[in-house]
Amino acid sequence: MSAARVRVLAQHEGALGRERALRELLRRLDAAGLLAAAAPRAVVHVGHRWRSDLVVATARALASAIAERSPSTAVMIADAGAASNGTASRDAAADVDASVTIAGVAAHALRVPEHWFESFFLVTVSGAGPDPATRISAVLDAQAESLRRLDPTLPPATAAYEAHRLCASDLAVACATAYLADATSEACWLAGANDVAVEIALMRASGCEPSHMPYVQMLAKHEVLPEVELDGTTAPLNGYVGPAWRAEVHAARQRFATSRHAVVQDVIAVRRNLKRIPPAVRRRLANWKRSSG
Repeated sequence: MSAARVRVLAQHEGALGRERALRELLRRLDAAGLLAAAAPRAVVHVGHRWRSDLVVATARALASAIAERSPSTAVMIADAGAASNGTASRDAAADVDASVTIAGVAAHALRVPEHWFESFFLVTVSGAGPDPATRISAVLDAQAESLRRLDPTLPPATAAYEAHRLCASDLAVACATAYLADATSEACWLAGANDVAVEIALMRASGCEPSHMPYVQMLAKHEVLPEVELDGTTAPLNGYVGPAWRAEVHAARQRFATSRHAVVQDVIAVRRNLKRIPPAVRRRLANWKRSSG
């Protein structure tokens, strides 16, 4: 099966300045039809881990643009990091209070928020940064925040895949500055209707090969990855990728923990089955006596 070609819009501050560059991004998203919410409700989810002023400003601008583009759509900003932003916001704790357990693909059992089964247009706006396990953390991790909150023991890659599979964003936007350590450096945005494509584009902008990244390797086991077409440019992004050796150490620890868990489960199953052997033998002897008597 050939990979689908997926367009990702890239926008950088350049000579425009940050506010005008953001307005230009919104214009391009609207022209591409990516702000048309085909649902009665739109949720703009602000990723909590890498939340920044740039991320918040982008989320608010997107919410306003969607509301203007689709007047009949109720727009809500879900921002767990905001004490009060003057806009309707879903309480993050509600995800824990209202959840259901389903069978997963990468996970055997999975607790998911009930509202994931509702009809809504989902926009995820996330910052980015290095991660010891996945090397880079952005949109895929932001989408998985509800799953990790419901089950903190869920491995990051498992949570990222299940969130992508069950509730992928209709529009994903990754926000960054040229230097992670300098929030005043040139702002950049990557946006598109495919969460994985946006993540891959971010990896390339950060100077790494996506095929070497843990999340891409994990996703490739389950689906054909998109072929990313970048429309526009960003400044080179610095400081966003964690070292490979730390990710390898984390992966080795995760494999050991998974193996240990499997051994424990096998021991439990063996003990349970051993307890069933004497009754089974007695039943067979009784049946034999009846048939021979």
